[in-house]
Amino acid sequence: MTVSEDTPIKRPDLAIYSQKELWAAGSQPTWDSPDIITNDWRPFQLRAEAEVIIRNLSPDTPAANAIVHYEISPFGIGTRRERVLSQQVNVAASSQVNLVFPLHQSTLGGDPRTGVHIVIDHPHDSNPGNNEGSQVHDGGYTTESGRQFSVQIPVVNDAPVPRVIELSVGATPLIATVSPNSRTFQPFEQVIARLDIEIPGNMHGTNADPVNTSATVMATLEDGTLIGGVTRLVRVDD
Repeated sequence: MTVSEDTPIKRPDLAIYSQKELWAAGSQPTWDSPDIITNDWRPFQLRAEAEVIIRNLSPDTPAANAIVHYEISPFGIGTRRERVLSQQVNVAASSQVNLVFPLHQSTLGGDPRTGVHIVIDHPHDSNPGNNEGSQVHDGGYTTESGRQFSVQIPVVNDAPVPRVIELSVGATPLIATVSPNSRTFQPFEQVIARLDIEIPGNMHGTNADPVNTSATVMATLEDGTLIGGVTRLVRVDD
């Protein structure tokens, strides 16, 4: 059988929940990734391992010998990422694999808001735009934080040139503001931004049935390029 030059080449489409892909499509992302699980609740603390879901969205082409890179970073936007481990995986068409990555003891003994980042490498992937996703979040109950509180967010310009970084809060049922909302950062400069959150007076939950909600801060450059974000999860239990 002769394959015509016009015959499309079938390729796998490895994917993870990708903030940049959603942003490019005009949707609001969250940094509480549904494909990366790192924390337990009450108290909000790290698990010993991160659980990660990798999907192959192609309906007919398997992905062989893909490399999944696992990186961690301090909580914040633009903070330094460290590549900790890589795994080789095979993913059948229209299928998924569940991977487990250990969290280092030094991480487990530190800030439970550690960022986790996944990068997928495959030479024949049909859509590289969904090959990278992150989880960078904080969380707590209102009986712990109160109904009005602030979250400190490190923001780093990880470029060797000055850049204007703009911060905004995505759509949320909470009353939330971030400051500063725009600032010129010097090369590799870090600033602590503040996310102020207030729970609306008509929003109430209980210990047995809390209201689960969140506020997300997104960081962009002046041209609208998304460079990162964080999500504050809130469980309203009063």
